Amino acid sequence: MFKNIIHSLFTKGLVAVINFFILIISSRYLGVSSRGEISIFILNIAIIQIVNEIYTGYSLVYFIPKFDLKKIYVLGLIYTLIFASLSNIIVVVLDKHVPGYGWMGYIVSLLIIINTFNCVLILGKEKVKIYNLLNLLQPLVLLIGLGFSLLILKEFTFSAYIFPLLVSFVIAFVFSTSVVLRFDFNESKGKIFDLKPIIINGLICQAAVLMHIFCNRYSYYLLPSSAKVGLYSSASSLIESVLIISNGISPVLLARVANTGNTIKSSEMTLSLSKASLLFSLVAVLVIFLLPEDVFIFLLGEGYVGIKHLMMLYSPGILMVSFFGIISNYFSALGKLKLTLICNSFGFLISLIFAPILIKKYDIEGAAYTVNLAYLAVAIAIGVAFFLTNNMKLKRLLSFKNDIKNIKELVASKS
Repeated sequence: MFKNIIHSLFTKGLVAVINFFILIISSRYLGVSSRGEISIFILNIAIIQIVNEIYTGYSLVYFIPKFDLKKIYVLGLIYTLIFASLSNIIVVVLDKHVPGYGWMGYIVSLLIIINTFNCVLILGKEKVKIYNLLNLLQPLVLLIGLGFSLLILKEFTFSAYIFPLLVSFVIAFVFSTSVVLRFDFNESKGKIFDLKPIIINGLICQAAVLMHIFCNRYSYYLLPSSAKVGLYSSASSLIESVLIISNGISPVLLARVANTGNTIKSSEMTLSLSKASLLFSLVAVLVIFLLPEDVFIFLLGEGYVGIKHLMMLYSPGILMVSFFGIISNYFSALGKLKLTLICNSFGFLISLIFAPILIKKYDIEGAAYTVNLAYLAVAIAIGVAFFLTNNMKLKRLLSFKNDIKNIKELVASKS
């Protein structure tokens, strides 16, 4: 498990560096308004993906060791074709798409959903290295394509980003599909298959994910201009790079707990890894704090004045996510998705109520204030749920003796 975590962290680190370069290049050459259009386009696809991943999302990891894999896969493809099409039609009818890119949104979202479905199956089989490689491939191809559009084709519009994005997911889709098709589907032949629990778990899980996304992204629809959306989304993306630590640990823990079940060791390891994630994330935030804003303006352009201030305003929320994000994956691995949904609902309600008020009063800073309040509500709720369900005392949160022991055991383990 430790080797998988290190490999995952290394890969997430590379992905973060690549995404950082993508952000810098697109910001400097396309401008803050185009960054706003890109953010809206990606947010629309994320919402479509959430709806469609009721069946094909990460909640499926819980069922992969238990159900017939071939039936899971075939039905997943049929489900995706139907619901991805319906979701995109709704987006176009509601006129929430980027003008002139309705069909592009449909094709890209379809590729993303199927590619993610493939990655879920790969992770469910605990093939972590292949999973990490696939997660690295797509942004790397996007970076290369973006550079080609800007430097060779001299294209400085929204199209310079969107077409490389399409190509990157076509390549990722081909590779992930080739990996899945090599699985021995007969290995799970004879196992049960029940659609009902998959759909129920998926509905709960995706509702929880949607709540989590709207804790931050809901503000995109309330900010008064695409330029301010671009500035805020860029600040969010930069400070969220700190979450490579939490995101590197989470999928490995998710796959392991899903296969080993709910044990005292699992809950203890989850808490220890959550605290370790918080500690290292705090160090990363402090490093960013020490960097002068001139560095960010030099990299991104003059239109990004004030971006470091926004990043620092948003950083308390990111530190909270670095802690409770791992616990959330622990509950997902055990199929306790209702807990995650309830906890994320608190954050969503806070965002729904306070975002219009705080943005109206404090403008773009109000979006950051809202995120911190929303994530604080989620952190408290999910922390209380974790301690109560595992019969842990609150003082365990401030005790580090067991954490050091757990991390040592993790490092020493060969699995």
